[in-house]
Amino acid sequence: MAQQRLGNVTWNGLTFGPGTPYAVTAVEGLDDLPAIRGEDVERTGQHGDYTGPDFTGPRVVQLGLGIRGASPDDLRALTLALRNATQPQAQPAQLAFVDQGMLVYGKVRKRSLPYDAERLWSVGDAALEFYCADPYLYGLTEQSVSTTTYSPSSGRTYPLVYAGAGGAVRNLVLNPSFEDTFTTETTGFGTNNTRSRVNDAVVGQWCVQHAISLASVQGGTSWNIEPVAAGNLVRFGVYVKIPETGISALELWWRNQTTTLNTVSVLAQAKPGAWARVSGSFTVPAGQTVDRVSAVATSSAAGAATWWADAALAHVGGTALVPYFDGSNGGTWEGTPNASVSSRPAGTNRTYGSAGTSGRLTAVNAGASAAYPVLRLDGPVATPTIEQVTTGGILTIDATLQPGEYLLIDTRSRAVLYMGTAPRRSWVRAGSVWPLLVPGPNELAYRGDALPGAPGQSSLLTVTWRDTSL
Repeated sequence: MAQQRLGNVTWNGLTFGPGTPYAVTAVEGLDDLPAIRGEDVERTGQHGDYTGPDFTGPRVVQLGLGIRGASPDDLRALTLALRNATQPQAQPAQLAFVDQGMLVYGKVRKRSLPYDAERLWSVGDAALEFYCADPYLYGLTEQSVSTTTYSPSSGRTYPLVYAGAGGAVRNLVLNPSFEDTFTTETTGFGTNNTRSRVNDAVVGQWCVQHAISLASVQGGTSWNIEPVAAGNLVRFGVYVKIPETGISALELWWRNQTTTLNTVSVLAQAKPGAWARVSGSFTVPAGQTVDRVSAVATSSAAGAATWWADAALAHVGGTALVPYFDGSNGGTWEGTPNASVSSRPAGTNRTYGSAGTSGRLTAVNAGASAAYPVLRLDGPVATPTIEQVTTGGILTIDATLQPGEYLLIDTRSRAVLYMGTAPRRSWVRAGSVWPLLVPGPNELAYRGDALPGAPGQSSLLTVTWRDTSL
C-alpha cells in the first residue's frame, strides 16, 4: 500500500531515517517533475507553436539529514562515515526509498557537512544532492516472468509411421538423466573427480556436473545398465557439455564391473560451450558381459576443469543409435522410475503431434511510464522473435542459440550480449521494434525454430523489469 511516510532511505551501505543516527529532515526532487525538454516549433505567421513530444531532463534529488551522535567523537565517526559513502562515482548507484518502494539511480554531485561550534556537541547537519541522469522512478522489486517458445499443435502426420521406426527398443540405462540422485555404483575416478547434480539439464531437471581438481586427471560417471551378454552390439550415447578450454580427451567406456573392455574417443563430436550428443558402439566379446557404460573426460595439462553429462541411452543392436527416451520421456519404466530399464514399443502406424504451447506471457508494469525490459533468450532456438502483442512490433534475432547458450538484450541501451558479455548487436534484424512495457498488463509472444538433435528441450524467454514512473 502506498504511504506518505518517507521511512528509511539507503545509499552505499548507509541507511537514513527512523531508527538510525541519520534523520531525514528534507527531501526535494523525488516527486517533482524534472525540467521538460520540449520539442516545440513556432508557427510562422500565426499565433502559438507546433508542439512536439515532451521529454524530461535529469532528475536532481536533495536530502537534508540531521546527524545524532552519542558523543562528540561518535558524531565525528558518523560524519566521516557519511563522507566516505558520498565520494565521486564513475557510475550511478541505487538511492532506495525502502518504505515507499521506489529507487532512483544517481551520483552524488554535492555534499555539505557544516561545522557549527555552538552546537556540535553530538548533533550535526548534512545536505546531499544526487544527480540522476536517468530521471525515472523505479519499483524497488525487480520482477521477472518466463515462457517457452510457441509450439503449434502438429496433429496427425503422414505417412502414418512411428517416429522412431525400427521396432521396439529398450534403454538399458537404469538412471539415465539423474532425476533420482546418482547411480549407486562406484565411479572409480578417485577423489579428484567431484560429482554433483545441477539444474542445467538436457532432459528433465537434473544433470551431473564433474569438477576435476587437478591437471591431466580423468573424471567421469558410470551408469549401471541391464547386463548384456557376449556377441551383442551395445550402442551408447550421452549428452555432454565441455568448456572451451581445459579438456584434452573425452571417451566413452564399455565396462564389466570395474574392468574397462572398450573405449571410444568422442572429443571431436563435442561442441565446446554447448550441449552435444556423443556416441559409439561395441560388440561384447566372448566370455564377457557389459553391465556399465561410462563418459570420461581428462583435464588438460593447464589445470582443473569442469564439464557436464546428461541423458544417457544404451540399447542392443539396430543400425544407429535411437533418439533419447526414458520412462518419463517417450517410453515406459519397466520397474522403479529412474532406477530401471525403460522401453519404447514398436510403432502403431499412427503418429499424433503435441497439443502445443502458447509461448506467451503477461508482464504487468504497475508504474505510470513505459518500462524498458531486459530480455534473456536461452537456447536451443533458431531465429527467435519477441512480439509486443499489446502495442505491436516484433524484435527478430537472426542467429541460432545452441543448448546451453543464451542472449541478453537490454532494450534501454540496445545492448545485445551473447553469453552476457560478447556484443552481438548485428544479430538484430533491420526494421525490428524494441519492445517496451506500457503501464498496465503487456502480452508478449515468443516464437522460434526448434533445433534438430535437442530432444525434450524448449527455448526460454525471461523478461525482467521494474515498475517505472516519472
